[in-house]
Amino acid sequence: MDKTPPPELSLGELKDELIEHLMQELCTPLTNIKTALKLLESPVLKPSQRRRYLGLIGGECDRQNSLINGVSRLIALDRISDRAAIVPIELSQIIPGIVSTYQPLAEEKGVKLGYTVSNNLPPIAFVEGWLRQIAIDLLHNGIKYTPSGGQVFVQATLQNEYVQLEFRDTGIGIPPSEIPKIFNRFYRIRSSADEDNNSAGLGLTIVQNLLLRCGGSISVTSQISVGTKFRVLLPTKRSPPNP
Repeated sequence: MDKTPPPELSLGELKDELIEHLMQELCTPLTNIKTALKLLESPVLKPSQRRRYLGLIGGECDRQNSLINGVSRLIALDRISDRAAIVPIELSQIIPGIVSTYQPLAEEKGVKLGYTVSNNLPPIAFVEGWLRQIAIDLLHNGIKYTPSGGQVFVQATLQNEYVQLEFRDTGIGIPPSEIPKIFNRFYRIRSSADEDNNSAGLGLTIVQNLLLRCGGSISVTSQISVGTKFRVLLPTKRSPPNP
């Protein structure tokens, strides 16, 4: 199944919505944390209960930290939103370094990580900071949802006036019912039982918006227990500004 993301939402609108959502999200988790801390004061608390309450506190803190980081990322991206920042970029000068950065994480998890990016590809017209953010988010997702013994691979190919950057993995896959939702703001993919998901549900939303702002696009295909492919189209020519 193939899913193309919806029309662009400005970074300013996304940031405003995120801040509003953040304020709403902080209320319930803080109540849960306060309740767990109170329960931890019990003198008859069993070790299993203590671990459960501490785990709850840790999970809620991670989720709120992810939301706050999401706000920081959007503010930083908004500061370089001028389309004049679009420059010619050689993928062979960017992707290998990002893959190398994530090699230790992949090895620790037992995941094989590789890439193929030819030096003969034409330069793309993009904002370099945005390209790095897109590659980091998609590569991190691939490693996160791929179990030990699996593979994550990045490949660049020429597609007419675009360069296609494909991120494919042999991970757990995305249920068909969830594929239409994965680019929605604050939507978190339900992960496997042994994979905690404390993300803010913003990574793919940011990716799709950055691509649309520079004339690119993203699509996804996935099969349960087989893997997922994200295909990113990056323009090789400067596109006209969005209205």
